[in-house]
Amino acid sequence: MNVRKTFCIAILVTTVVLSTGFLQAQSTQVKKNQIQGAGNSSVKGTGTADHVAKWVTSDEIADSEIVETAGNVAIGTTPSTSFKFFVSASLNNPGVTLRANNLGDGRAIQGTSAGGTAVVGQGAVIGVAGVTTDGFAGVSGSSQNGIGVSGNSSNADGVHGVSGSTDPLFAAIRGLAGNGAYAGRFTGDVTISGTLSKGGGSFKIDHPLDPENKYLYHSFVESPDMMNIYNGNVTTNENGDAVVKMPEYFDALNAEFRYQLTVIGTFAQAIVAEKMKGNRFVIKTNAANVEVSWQVTGVRKDAFANKNRIRVEVEKDERERGFYLHPEAFDQPDERGVEWAHNPKMMQQLRQQRLEITQLQRRHKRMDR
Repeated sequence: MNVRKTFCIAILVTTVVLSTGFLQAQSTQVKKNQIQGAGNSSVKGTGTADHVAKWVTSDEIADSEIVETAGNVAIGTTPSTSFKFFVSASLNNPGVTLRANNLGDGRAIQGTSAGGTAVVGQGAVIGVAGVTTDGFAGVSGSSQNGIGVSGNSSNADGVHGVSGSTDPLFAAIRGLAGNGAYAGRFTGDVTISGTLSKGGGSFKIDHPLDPENKYLYHSFVESPDMMNIYNGNVTTNENGDAVVKMPEYFDALNAEFRYQLTVIGTFAQAIVAEKMKGNRFVIKTNAANVEVSWQVTGVRKDAFANKNRIRVEVEKDERERGFYLHPEAFDQPDERGVEWAHNPKMMQQLRQQRLEITQLQRRHKRMDR
């Protein structure tokens, strides 16, 4: 009887010991799988697949607005295979969806594309807007084979430049190019409300005799005066008289008239019998029925011209002295160009950008071999 009782007690003790060990082991396993919150409390919460978790309290985790699917990340929206990083928000001005801040002297945002567009901006008012308080540029884009900066707007300006500077050395939009490229290229009509200054000019068209293979250029006619040119042909009557009528605006627009007459088809003399008056002048020949080719020039006297006469000879700004508009024409290096006088830091950075692009191109060529 005592043996049986002792055996039962041994079995009971063994059972208690084994149960206690199992519970301790299970408790240890649970603790290993738990994240401790504040005060060693257990963390609670649920989540959604692909959402990056965040702490909503000291001991609770929930979904954040950051979502990652197949390596594509989105904030405030659903990831898209078209964008590696996609941010969406509904903010009123002056709210900003994405802002980058660099406290150093480098770029806050830079776009680089190996074969496409580096930066694209699209908006209902302004496609791309850049602001800089001091330095190189408000917006900078770099691309090896595509567009460095592209602006597109459905209802307003695609790219808009505004400068508050009163210094004539600066501009709202500045284009710089070298190695044969154009500083600016426009497809379509161009309007300039102010004065255009240039080193030279011409028209360029498809050659009338070989439009598929050649271009034809003609140079502009230049003058120190703001001059208008009018010409035509007229035939005198039986008395040798001819009246040439000009447009109604002629007298209001022009002053300081100059005349040229050339008779055609016969030996005859021709004179200006009456000078310009009331938008007309009179030609007289010493024979009847003589065809005369005439040309009249006038200097503009409209309100804009009177306030904006072309200054023919101008001393260079003190900052531009020793520099050239066209240093290559005088066998001078690029650093002697006036753009280097205007903003040497910007020119140095542009040179560095060109060097980087050239190095990238060489690298890609070596990889293609």
